[in-house]
Amino acid sequence: MSRQSEARAGKPKSHGGRLGLIAMIVVLQCLPMPAFALDDAAKGNEASTPQSAVSWLSGGVGDEAMTEMRRQSAAYNVHVMLTGIRGNYLAGVPFSVSRRNGQITVSGVTDGPLLYLKLPAGRYQIAVEIDGAWQTRRILVASAGQAIKLRFFARGE
Repeated sequence: MSRQSEARAGKPKSHGGRLGLIAMIVVLQCLPMPAFALDDAAKGNEASTPQSAVSWLSGGVGDEAMTEMRRQSAAYNVHVMLTGIRGNYLAGVPFSVSRRNGQITVSGVTDGPLLYLKLPAGRYQIAVEIDGAWQTRRILVASAGQAIKLRFFARGE
């Protein structure tokens, strides 16, 4: 049976078809990414609403979103990073920030491994839920100075 009749009979073609597919994939990967896709990635970070008592920003999934987060970091005085034991980034992590008296100041769910908060001076407890367990840290936010940097890790991987 010839190759043409094999193809008509539903039998797979030779390696020529695979090479064409591989060539098409290579060409598509070399094409520039449309500008709207880059803008959408940078807008993937989530911010608190303007009416919120505490401003916060979360995200950092992808290079563009990570760059945008870092660009805005100076406006926030608490920087939280969420990672696995091996350094892999975590997202979709519930968090809450409460005052010393236990009153919750702000809560939400992260959109990426970075969470930036703009807190008034005072004592706070920051809690995150990773792998079904809450982890907490107590912090003292000063009225001025460098940002407080925290890192929460997944405990069981």
